[in-house]
Amino acid sequence: MNKYDILHEIFHKAGTDKFMTIDELETETGLSGSALRPMLEDLKEESLLLEHTEGLQISESGLYYCKSRWA
Repeated sequence: MNKYDILHEIFHKAGTDKFMTIDELETETGLSGSALRPMLEDLKEESLLLEHTEGLQISESGLYYCKSRWA
């Protein structure tokens, strides 16, 4: 599983306006938080993902990326 698979999972489960927690992402992907963290950080550096206290959310530029690929 790569970082774009992770982004797809968040896009698919959380949609455009909801949050997904790391715990939920661990359950969905079967990966541990320590395995997910580097990929999540890469997605944040690419401005595709935002991290809030409520959880992970796809950024506006991330939404354009996701919709061009998977919507």
